[in-house]
Amino acid sequence: MVSSDKPKAAKMKDVAELAGVSIKTVSRVLNNEPHVQEKLRSKVKDAVAKLAYVPSQSARSLRGNKSYNINLVCHSGNSNYINAIQFGAVIACQKLGYQLSISLIEDLDKRNFSEIRGFFENMVQQHQPDGIMLVAPYAGNEQIAFALQELGINVVRIGPVDLPADGLLVEIDDYSASIELTQHLIDLGHKRIAFIRGLEAQRATHVRYSGFCMAMKAAGLTVNESLVFPGQFDFQSGLVAGEKILAHEARPTAVFASNDDMAAGVVTAATMADVSIPGDLSVVGFDDSDVATRMRPELTTIRQPLQELGMVAIDNLVDSFRHKKSGTARRVVLDHEFIQRSTTSKPL
Repeated sequence: MVSSDKPKAAKMKDVAELAGVSIKTVSRVLNNEPHVQEKLRSKVKDAVAKLAYVPSQSARSLRGNKSYNINLVCHSGNSNYINAIQFGAVIACQKLGYQLSISLIEDLDKRNFSEIRGFFENMVQQHQPDGIMLVAPYAGNEQIAFALQELGINVVRIGPVDLPADGLLVEIDDYSASIELTQHLIDLGHKRIAFIRGLEAQRATHVRYSGFCMAMKAAGLTVNESLVFPGQFDFQSGLVAGEKILAHEARPTAVFASNDDMAAGVVTAATMADVSIPGDLSVVGFDDSDVATRMRPELTTIRQPLQELGMVAIDNLVDSFRHKKSGTARRVVLDHEFIQRSTTSKPL
């Protein structure tokens, strides 16, 4: 008769005995704490692997008074930008022994402060996160900032945003990146360049437009206000702006769209109007999200290291827990990269 008894799961004391260390040392290694001798860390990891030991999340939480949960708060589940950052955050959380949960809050502009604070109170009760990660457009929202400050929650933001006095921020230099992208169009010989803005409540919109204007001014070119169009950082607003650009009486030869989704909308509008890209119209975007290489022709853009932004944000947030660095502002700027593909060429 075959026994149905399952083998007993290994416990932390089993790992400690096999590694020849204390239970406290095992706990410190499992929690990725610093100042553990590499020799001891290696012994513990070997023992964990041999015993197939799986730490109890609930036990860890009770011992350290932590949930080992980080919550990402976003406005949409249909954003290439957010999805890429989220993937990087998941990788970092798994490496550090945390879980990433997602909370969606929509129509923020229609909510008053009491509703926003209530949302975060409920979220904290449900998930009990050790910290929160905010991405655009919520990273720079003042009402969210006030609510989280009142609730005393650790926060890391992905910019560009105005960094609070005690905040953590991870970003690229959007201003310099926008100058570089505009200069590419100017170097090709473009002089009539349209610009599509993003959400006006989002700082990235204003920083990228400032970079565009600076590059135009430095080249002795004038920004034609009739060629500056509103946008929402989504495909549909890019499509609408693209149709207006193509119908303009002094049609530009190039378009700077403030993100890739809107650039894809412009290219679609041009295709529908039988306008050649880049022969009749050059187009650039910003982010290098998945759509940049899925569209045809492939998009010239600025590459933000989106996955790395998510990973570095989590790394810095967890580091602030472990070393109790709250109260000190920290800004991390990652490198961007100009990516030239097939949507830009010299004007005809």
